Amino acid sequence: MTYAQAQPAAPVQFGSRYWLLRPLATGGMAEIYLARQNAMAGFDKEVVIKRLKPELASDPRIVEMFLDEARIGAVLNHPNIVHVYDVDEEGGIPYIAMEYIVGEELNELCRRGLGLGRFLPLEHAVELIRQAAAGMGYFHAKRGSEGTAFAGQGLDIVHCDISPTNLLVTEDGFLKLIDFGIARSKDQRPREEGMIPGKLSYMSPEQATRGVVDYRSDIFSLGVVLYEITVGRRLFKGPAHEVVRRLTEGEIEAPTFVKRDFPGQLEGIIMRALERHPESRYPSAYDLADDLEGFLREARLHSGPVRIARYLDELAEAAGGQRRPELIAESDLAKIDEELDFDGKMFDGYQAAPDQPKSEWDEYQEADAEVAAALGLELEQLRLMRTPVPHRGDDGELSLPLPAPRDSVPEPATWAPAPEPGDITARRERQVAPTPMPPVAVAPAPVPAPIAPPPVAPPAPLAVPAPAPIAAAPPPRSLTPVLVLGISAGIALGILVSRLL
Repeated sequence: MTYAQAQPAAPVQFGSRYWLLRPLATGGMAEIYLARQNAMAGFDKEVVIKRLKPELASDPRIVEMFLDEARIGAVLNHPNIVHVYDVDEEGGIPYIAMEYIVGEELNELCRRGLGLGRFLPLEHAVELIRQAAAGMGYFHAKRGSEGTAFAGQGLDIVHCDISPTNLLVTEDGFLKLIDFGIARSKDQRPREEGMIPGKLSYMSPEQATRGVVDYRSDIFSLGVVLYEITVGRRLFKGPAHEVVRRLTEGEIEAPTFVKRDFPGQLEGIIMRALERHPESRYPSAYDLADDLEGFLREARLHSGPVRIARYLDELAEAAGGQRRPELIAESDLAKIDEELDFDGKMFDGYQAAPDQPKSEWDEYQEADAEVAAALGLELEQLRLMRTPVPHRGDDGELSLPLPAPRDSVPEPATWAPAPEPGDITARRERQVAPTPMPPVAVAPAPVPAPIAPPPVAPPAPLAVPAPAPIAAAPPPRSLTPVLVLGISAGIALGILVSRLL
């Protein structure tokens, strides 16, 4: 999900632990906000608050679906799945607190790369889907926790809405699966039949015909995404009734029909994931992830989170931004001013013509009524299942009917902007400042020491030119204790010599 960067003038307190900062997205069931959690001992964490729309809170079916998402998220703990932290209610309306992911939707990343003439490289596209398949394999195989009704049994979790908008690419190069809003699992209450639509262009044939779905439906949906981001064009695009027909008839054009030099091994992986009959697809998402990893290895293609993060930085630089210094590869330092090859030629055919405002990658916006008719659903049912749509750019003030900010607004320092990434001077000063030298003026105490060794010992204090390096320290006040120490040592030496004589 692409997050807006501007913050409202004043955070809005939400419950006893959270402060809402700005709206992020709005969907059929919920509104999503960036928030900050404050607790004791300076605990301060950015989170996302997903709140059920107030007008839906009186429908027990909708509330139960919303809480199902929280229950599913609570049992999942995987690096490629969004983490759920908390579920509660405020003003009688339930909400979920979850991980704040700094990144963007996969479809936005592809669109941005295409616009800059640097579409997502093949190896990174495959690696991101490999990560998604690993996360899918995890939640497909998840078993009930000890002490629950389904302890040790498979929960049969099916996401039902795998699409590029629910795959987030973090700024560090990891992929995160999000939005289990219409997911199904064994431990949830029965729902109305037909209440499982996702996005038509990414549905499996059995999902589009409102048949029985299991984990293999998610594998088909991920196969559609893999096709699109490796071939560089949408697979199912057009009027809703036409998309449903192509899905049910298994009408899929192989990647090599679109691009002749497309890797044959990768094409075989894609086409197996897109098999019309579930039993012909991969037996598990883990197997899909394993085959994708094997393809990268055998094709000698190198990718991974660090390389993907560098690609994101290079895209930012191409758009006029800056790269993070820590992510510039050593091999790139010598040729930092040279233009890098992003395999742009592979996707030149999919760039928009000068007189066309949209590219091949842009989604076909089907009318809700058309999609509902093609799927045999009520229009309101379809709209209810819509994925939250991100607020692009500055979308204004918080739109929820929330109470005005209370007097206990966090201290200004809590909300102060973070130091600029390049401003390390301030950090160094803060490290040096808290080292005031203790008042060593107590040194005169040893003056009356009569049991001093032979006069050879005095050279030790006399050789106190050691203050020289200390005198070079920036804080001038640090010289005072050294001078006091030197003077007191001199007095002590004089007294000692006079006694010896």
